[in-house]
Amino acid sequence: MNVKIVAACEAYSRGDGEKAFPLISEDVQWHIVGDHTIIGLGGLKEVCAEAAAEGKPNFSNTRTIQGKHHVIVEGCDLDRDVHYCDIYTAEAGKITEITSYCLTALEQ
Repeated sequence: MNVKIVAACEAYSRGDGEKAFPLISEDVQWHIVGDHTIIGLGGLKEVCAEAAAEGKPNFSNTRTIQGKHHVIVEGCDLDRDVHYCDIYTAEAGKITEITSYCLTALEQ
């Protein structure tokens, strides 16, 4: 996998979309499992801008797995008990699809 694509995936998972946008396809699809799908780079930028307005997240990537056309990034929010797994698909040097899973701890 292209090191720039891997770095873009890791940046996006940490909440730093600006570093990733140049390597994301205009017609990207971001599937947020159990919630909704965002279509297009413009939609991603809009969601990231809304999130940035709330403050920079305290996300930490804990593991990155690389395949021929996929990058998987696992991590957590250091301020809350939230864990994520983002699966990226890349084709022709661009990220074309993101599938995000997010888990929170069960309340006791």
